[in-house]
Amino acid sequence: MRPEPAPAARSPLVVGYYGMDNVGDNAFCVVVDWALRAYWGSAAPVFAAPPLVDLPGDRTGMDPRWYVRGGVTGRAGTLLNKAALLRRSSMVVFGGGSVFREMGPLSEKKLFSFFSRVSGHPMAALGVSVGPFLSPVAERRLLDVLRRIDFIGVRDLASADILRGAGHPGLLVPAGDLAGLLPEALGEPVPARTPRRTRRARLGVTLLGVDYEAGDEESRRREDVLIEGVRALVLKEPVDVTVFVFNTHPVHGDERVSQRLRAAVEGLCDVRVVTARDGVRACWDEMKRCDLGLHMRLHGAVFAYLAGVPFTLVPYQKKCDDFLDEIAQPASLRLGRVPRDPAEVTRILTAMLTDDAVPGLSRVAFADRARLNFTRAPWALGAEPSPR
Repeated sequence: MRPEPAPAARSPLVVGYYGMDNVGDNAFCVVVDWALRAYWGSAAPVFAAPPLVDLPGDRTGMDPRWYVRGGVTGRAGTLLNKAALLRRSSMVVFGGGSVFREMGPLSEKKLFSFFSRVSGHPMAALGVSVGPFLSPVAERRLLDVLRRIDFIGVRDLASADILRGAGHPGLLVPAGDLAGLLPEALGEPVPARTPRRTRRARLGVTLLGVDYEAGDEESRRREDVLIEGVRALVLKEPVDVTVFVFNTHPVHGDERVSQRLRAAVEGLCDVRVVTARDGVRACWDEMKRCDLGLHMRLHGAVFAYLAGVPFTLVPYQKKCDDFLDEIAQPASLRLGRVPRDPAEVTRILTAMLTDDAVPGLSRVAFADRARLNFTRAPWALGAEPSPR
């Protein structure tokens, strides 16, 4: 007989950087929705997100108009909406990603922490990164919130070191990126690795529209090198291109640079485009059709890895290098933060057409690390009772 879920696990409110039209964050929602039910027995998880293509309507609780309005009105509406969701929740779950890098004086994290303190309901963080902090003030504020979180599953060892160094009093588990469970959450086995093709190959590409930690000149130079490298590849080899627009946000998204890439190769090969608006499953299905990948979006690379597609990732942030180190990405498939020569990009992509190099970490092991975010939590079915 299936054990009864812990009271705190029955109706968690899952929060994160949702509503930003980002495939990676939306994939966290898909995974967490499935895993909370599978491993914690949650009956009614709700996501502090506007409606998502990949989730039933009753799983999301945010009014999309607050994301459109922006400014003071949008911010106030968002906070009031989340406060209403909190009143109906049994706990707060931070669901994936780099959510603990920055924190302003009016951050919603204060609301969640206050709710936990007043209600006695626990907080958890699953598959998150902690740091690098954007300022000493942000570090102090975030560590104050993190100390109130009962269970934290981190996706990289650097985050675990930060929390241990800060004396985190709760349960801390080095786990993995939530997206490692995406195939299971979608009801699929881990795909077979892409066989060497005798037909035209297909290159999947994600580019980054905005890099807030790089100057405009550096970002433009990187764009130019990557796009020119892809163009040279399709002129040289029988390769078609799928452009993945993993973020379609009008301010923070990737549509401008993705259109630049599309224009550069249109007429030279078959070009497909799939975007965050199509949903997580559509992006996943299209990724499985690729034979090689060039990615700037971290979760573009994660999707490729999970699909068994050889790829190279431009490590524009530390989280990218952390991922490549974790999976033991072969040196022959690694690029620098700012590739300086289109020929280098073309060379690495060309080698993927014949090279058998694969990451050292199996995808099953990667998924098992992600699973620890749920199975090691005190609310897991069959676990010892929660401290609250």
